[in-house]
Amino acid sequence: MNQVRGRNCVLDPQIKINSQNSSLIDASLSSNLAEDEVNCCVLVAENNYIQGIVTERDIVKLVATGQNFDVTVSAIMTPEIVTLSLSNFTDVFVALNLLNKHQIRHLPIVDNWGKLVGVVTPGTIRRLLQPSTLLAIRRVGDVMSKKVIHAAANTSVLNLAQLMNQHQVSSIVITSPINDEHFLPLGIVTERDIVQMQILGLNLAGILAESVMSQPLFCLHPEDSLWLAHQEMQKRLVRRLVVVGKVGELLGIVTQSSILRSLDPMELYNVVETLQEVVKHQTTELVQANQQLKEHTEEVSRALEKEQELNHLKSQFISMVFHEFRNPLSAIIMSAQAIQMNDRILSEARRNKFLEQIQISAQQMIRLIEDLLVIGRTEPGKVQANLTPVNLAYFCQQLLEELQISDDRAHELNFTCQGKQDSLFHFDEQWLRYVLSNLLSNALKYSPQDSTVKLLLSLEKEQAIFQVIDRGIGIPHEDRSHLFDPFYRGSNVNNITGSGLGLAIVKKYVELLKGQIFFQSEIGIGSTFTVILPLTN
Repeated sequence: MNQVRGRNCVLDPQIKINSQNSSLIDASLSSNLAEDEVNCCVLVAENNYIQGIVTERDIVKLVATGQNFDVTVSAIMTPEIVTLSLSNFTDVFVALNLLNKHQIRHLPIVDNWGKLVGVVTPGTIRRLLQPSTLLAIRRVGDVMSKKVIHAAANTSVLNLAQLMNQHQVSSIVITSPINDEHFLPLGIVTERDIVQMQILGLNLAGILAESVMSQPLFCLHPEDSLWLAHQEMQKRLVRRLVVVGKVGELLGIVTQSSILRSLDPMELYNVVETLQEVVKHQTTELVQANQQLKEHTEEVSRALEKEQELNHLKSQFISMVFHEFRNPLSAIIMSAQAIQMNDRILSEARRNKFLEQIQISAQQMIRLIEDLLVIGRTEPGKVQANLTPVNLAYFCQQLLEELQISDDRAHELNFTCQGKQDSLFHFDEQWLRYVLSNLLSNALKYSPQDSTVKLLLSLEKEQAIFQVIDRGIGIPHEDRSHLFDPFYRGSNVNNITGSGLGLAIVKKYVELLKGQIFFQSEIGIGSTFTVILPLTN
């Protein structure tokens, strides 16, 4: 920075802008000023009070408009200058805010009496601040100016000055066309270049851009960090860098001012907010991914457990089938061997006894095979109901009469029906017969001799309720959750024969009929099985 005393000083082209009359600048403010910052303006003062400022832009404006340089400083200086008092200069962000607010590059610092003590520029702030972390997370593409004024290499320097003045920019990028839309940057011409050529008294109209432009250019890419841009500006002692795309096409320009704007407190607040949103979004995605992974893990675990359970059930099923077949097969083999080995000495009655045992065991195996086939057939999608009109009251009465005839333990079977007994409803009669006959047969099997077994039928508007009530041995509490499992039998059945498949088949048929089955039981008092089936007229 330089100071010229008096409002009527003549700005002679021979006066060097970098003359060393800067005694009014406090060392604490000027010690960080590089030569490119010191030489970029002239502060005009009278009795140490600032009267105005002359910048490179003012000189370029004179060149662009063709005005005579033999004018007073007061004629070209900016009189309404923005200043900052030393008492209000609490931190660099105060100065930075004023630079950004008024779009200026020089901020004089004055004392409490308005006397000049120094100057702050974007360069001094940029060198003072070393916010590597903040600049590292920001991209060049976030802050670069996409509106770049550019010109061809054969453009005169005078035309470049006119472009700068017209668009109020401090530099022109020199380019050559790649196609109709994109341009390749070749070099750059700044206000400083034009001022220096004017000082040398060169004919600006006769000098082409290609002969004075700064080259080769160091270019940035939009994905580069602002920290890289900051480092390159310091390394190359420049205030601006060109931004190019993947094929070298001109995309924008990044300046000291744009880097500093990214450090403005409000800008930093917006960046922090953006980063918080990004972190929040990524955290949400991570939580969702973890939840999906957890659900997938649980699903795989459940599938594995199910597979293990199915393998266990398969092994258990095979073991039970083997066990159930072994007893009647052993009886058949033993009876056949007894007849074969003792054929000559066996009496007719004894022979018939062995043959009867073979028939009973064979019939037992046939029933077991039939039950196993039913278990396989009743899987969903493998069987279709054969619906026919059925009078439920008559059907139940006939079923009880059949069971009464075959019962050899003098049980009393009672049937009661509530509702319209002459109504017909559509059912698969074979499935219904198996359900009721199995429940009634179990009631007879596990009830004391001469006891009563009841079948109750209640015909309601939309459902039929069947109840089989006995006064039998009851079902232990620990057996109740497994009662409908294949081959499972209660722990108190003792020597009462059975395969453990009946109730499993009953439940499957009830489900195929879109019904429900449940039971109540007390040890030593009896059990009540209830079947609820929907009615279709």
